[in-house]
Amino acid sequence: MSAVSPDPAPPGPIASPAQASARAQARLGAAIVVALLVPALLFVAVAGYLYRQAFDNARQRIDGAVSVAREHALKLFETNEMLLQRMLDLAGGADDATLLARARELHEQLRRMAEGLPQIQGLFMTGADARMIASSRIYPPPRDIDYSDREMFTVHRAERGRLFVTEQLVSRATGEPFFDLSRRRDYPDGSFGGVVSASLRPEYLTRFYEELSRGEPSLRLQVLRSDGRMLAVWPPARSTPSPVNAELVRQFAAGATTGNLDGPSPVDNTDRLRTFRRLSPYPLYVVASVDRAVIVAGWWRQVGLIGLIAVPAMIGFGAIGWLALRRTRNELDAVQRLGEETAHRQRIEVALHQSQKSEALARLTGGVAHDFNNLLMIIGSNAFLHQRLRPELSGDAQMAAIDRAVASGAKLTRQLLAFSRRQALLPERITLQERVPVLLELLRPLLGHAIEVSGDVAPDTGAIEVDPAELELAIINLAVNAKDAMPDGGRLTVTARNASDGAAEGGAGPKVVIEVADTGSGIAPEVLARVFEPFFTTKPIGQGTGLGLSQVRALCQSAGGNATIESRPGEGTRVRLSFRRVDAQAAAAPEPRDATQVNLDCRVLLVEDNAGVAQATVMLLESMGCATTHVASGDAARDYLEAHAGGIDVVLTDIVMPGTLDGIALATLLKSKHPELPVLLMTGYAGRLEQAIRHDLEVLPKPCSYETLVDAIGRASARRRAAMFAHAIDDVRTTQGAK
Repeated sequence: MSAVSPDPAPPGPIASPAQASARAQARLGAAIVVALLVPALLFVAVAGYLYRQAFDNARQRIDGAVSVAREHALKLFETNEMLLQRMLDLAGGADDATLLARARELHEQLRRMAEGLPQIQGLFMTGADARMIASSRIYPPPRDIDYSDREMFTVHRAERGRLFVTEQLVSRATGEPFFDLSRRRDYPDGSFGGVVSASLRPEYLTRFYEELSRGEPSLRLQVLRSDGRMLAVWPPARSTPSPVNAELVRQFAAGATTGNLDGPSPVDNTDRLRTFRRLSPYPLYVVASVDRAVIVAGWWRQVGLIGLIAVPAMIGFGAIGWLALRRTRNELDAVQRLGEETAHRQRIEVALHQSQKSEALARLTGGVAHDFNNLLMIIGSNAFLHQRLRPELSGDAQMAAIDRAVASGAKLTRQLLAFSRRQALLPERITLQERVPVLLELLRPLLGHAIEVSGDVAPDTGAIEVDPAELELAIINLAVNAKDAMPDGGRLTVTARNASDGAAEGGAGPKVVIEVADTGSGIAPEVLARVFEPFFTTKPIGQGTGLGLSQVRALCQSAGGNATIESRPGEGTRVRLSFRRVDAQAAAAPEPRDATQVNLDCRVLLVEDNAGVAQATVMLLESMGCATTHVASGDAARDYLEAHAGGIDVVLTDIVMPGTLDGIALATLLKSKHPELPVLLMTGYAGRLEQAIRHDLEVLPKPCSYETLVDAIGRASARRRAAMFAHAIDDVRTTQGAK
């Protein structure tokens, strides 16, 4: 029977391209890690070895320097101690008078002893009275200087047989720095007979230390007493006297003859390596130190040289692996970037399209509202004139209905212009106790039955000054946002109160706060920080411009306040609008003028291109007692005033007109040529209102009520008469002065 071959083993699972790519990336990543980690570890190990070696070498250099400095100092002090003994032998047991009699002889002997010794500043003998007896430097010795306050006299009076070394001092006679080696001189009976001293130049030591430190620029050498007082130091100390190193003095007091003390210097707080040696048998120490930063800098230079070789190699190995890994990732990154760029372009195109539609709609709305305002002005002016001609109609229901219709139409056009952002802003004093209930009634049908709308205004809430249409639009924007956050219903609350802290609510001064709170889904923290940015929105493309909240904040800031928002996901949102608080008691409204009693008696030039508006306005002005001249353009007004400037008291002009001169250009021209001639502007929307305000021009709204027009022209004509009177007074004074 023939043998049967066994069935082959089933093949293992085949990896997908994504899995294979992931494994390849993992292997390449591991190779990069090894290529970077192994050289890095070796580099760190070598750097650590060099670091220890740098400090060991520095310590050896310090030890060598302090040993050389110690030997040099010992020879110096031994030499000068022999000089002190010779001076004691010269003086013997003689009293001060005897020595003073020998002053010249002693001076010559001391001078010869000091010759050829550059370290010697001077050799001195001082009597028991602490006044100089003999000196190697000057003759006769100055007897008027009392040295009893010198430390060496205090020590030598108290002790016998001791060599005393002073700290570095300054000569009272010459101002030179020095330090003294001194011994006590005794009389034959053992009593104190004075002091012999050798004054040494610190620079003798510092010049030697300077030479010693040429190969070690950061080397610092000092000669100190056991109490830490300095005799000499290189480089020279910045402060005099130098601060005492307390830890160093503690080791000196403990009897240490040699040692190391690393740490900050009390002189300049520089961290140093420090070694000291005692100058036995003298109570003196030589201290040498090197800046730790200098040692570390040298170590860094070594490490840098090694790094110039090791790091490029390490980077090269890593770069090879990184390039391979990057090539693997580039395909996926390119696809992702392409998708993101496509989505970004789509969002930009949709936003641009939406913005263009909004701008076109706003222009159309603004134009319609502007023309409608002209119609309302014609109707309102003619209705007023009709009532004046027939006083019996002043209480007529039909005329009252016409007045109400004009007022409602004006309000409607203001709302249309508010939508187009082209209305002339007319801030009014608003009492929120009256305004908020009206706003709530407006919001209820807008939000629907699923959302409960409630509000409350504190009884003591102050009034604010803001454009009513703008405030209404801001609350509506917030309500619409709240509705989007409560698709399943909820509660919207509008409250108003006086702010307890005006500064916290935006700027100085008292504030009134309006809060709009909802129970919606809330806002994520990363989104909350950007909600007031223009054009920022989380709504789908085509469903929002992102301008609502930025317009709300702009309204608050223009009214002296600010807008803030608080929200957490799942906990609803609270928007706080603050406004500058004005007097709660509004100024009493002016009593309606009796049309039959008004007589302004002035000459008005009306500049209006709309024939209907011009006819109605001329009749209205003439009813006030104004002699009115009408022209249809700014160019015609300019030509007329060039010939009849003295015959006009007030110019009343529309802003938007045909020709080369519109209302603002005409007013600017007249201010320069005829500064005493008042100019009043009229407009139905604020396309160029900001420009008029910058030129300090007074602007009246369209339609303009009779009372407003009377008040504005009356004030303007009064200014004209006052200016003319002032000119007349000046002319009289000029004539009298000439006589």
